[in-house]
Amino acid sequence: MLKSFPQISTNIRDLDLRGTAIEQVPLSIMSWPRLDELKMSYFENLKEFPHVLERITGLWLTDTEIQDVPPLVKEISRLNQFFLKGCRKLVSVPRISDSIHSIFASDCESLEILECSFPDPKVWLYFANCFKLNQEARDLIIQTNSRYAVLPGTQVPAYFTHRATGGGPLTIKLTENPLPISTRFKACILLLNKGDHDACSKKKSMRVVVGCKHKTESLYPPLAEHLYTFPFKAEVTSSELHFEFKLNRDDIWKIGECGLVQDLEEVP
Repeated sequence: MLKSFPQISTNIRDLDLRGTAIEQVPLSIMSWPRLDELKMSYFENLKEFPHVLERITGLWLTDTEIQDVPPLVKEISRLNQFFLKGCRKLVSVPRISDSIHSIFASDCESLEILECSFPDPKVWLYFANCFKLNQEARDLIIQTNSRYAVLPGTQVPAYFTHRATGGGPLTIKLTENPLPISTRFKACILLLNKGDHDACSKKKSMRVVVGCKHKTESLYPPLAEHLYTFPFKAEVTSSELHFEFKLNRDDIWKIGECGLVQDLEEVP
């Protein structure tokens, strides 16, 4: 119900306007010295105050009927969080700021095309239930050097040079001489359920964790016939490394396939 911008300190660091009906954002926001985060929901009034575009860091477009991402999104140079949840008619995502570090496009059932790139090696990519993604978009999500990614899939792509059914085991022979102290890999897990899709859907919020050696990773949101990718580092004790992935619980979920590819790019 909030329509007027409140009287607040100009020294705040985080301003969240999502879910409000604010009709005007003051020009003074341009000079607020400590404002690091400005989160907004997209609505028509946004185009009425373009002076905020260079201060926005998070933008939410959820459950809307839009077919195209508004052109002004390209002008948000500091955008690092972009939410497109439930935009069921959205077909493509244009190029957005290179500062992006997380994009949530779950339940965008018509989404096919990604014209953007993701240069940040720690980017998080959520494309759950985006079943119409074309091959180019799928390759981009899979091959981007991301911190985490999820997208629909029925098999581990050939990009992962070492693949196995179930959780493995996988054996990788290292050819470096001398051997490194450790080496990085990118993993891919195909998550399936054990036949009862109704039981699976009732437990979507359940925390599913996959483990390999001393590394664990949450598979979120847990969905059948979805691929999950994440990096991890392994200590090198010999020229042959052995891996096997296991879920923390297996009453509903199972690993359909797993894959690994050696990651030569160091990620913090």
